Amino acid sequence: MASPYLSLLEALRQHCELPEFPDPLPSNLLNLELKEGPTITINFNEETQYVEIFSSIGAYQPDQELEVLKRIAQANFLWAATAGGTLSARPEEQTVYFAYQAPISALEAEDFVHLVEKFIDVVQQWQEILKKVGSEEVASEPASGAPIEAA
Repeated sequence: MASPYLSLLEALRQHCELPEFPDPLPSNLLNLELKEGPTITINFNEETQYVEIFSSIGAYQPDQELEVLKRIAQANFLWAATAGGTLSARPEEQTVYFAYQAPISALEAEDFVHLVEKFIDVVQQWQEILKKVGSEEVASEPASGAPIEAA
């Protein structure tokens, strides 16, 4: 397993005050289950040398699919409301996902921790939007401010 990736995970572990990871890690895939929050998956793709972060945002009802896909398309346009990540839907399971990737060579420990924190914020914002789809409460999309950035 790549040493730079282990360094990034160690910085995240220390920042979040997590227990030590097994040595060696069983795989490049790490699932972070947040208290009262989403599960975030972090993976290092050795072939592409990219760190990939992704999460399920939640499910929607079949009759909400058009509205959900419309919001995803609007948000993904020039990353207007995704902070640089990508929203996607799997209509066969009626689930929305959020993903971000960055070359490992562009990541420093502190920047990686910030990237994961920003990713979690966007996931949580979109979970709220998904809950409101189909109701009159739907407002503007989140994360129109600073994009998720690698160093």
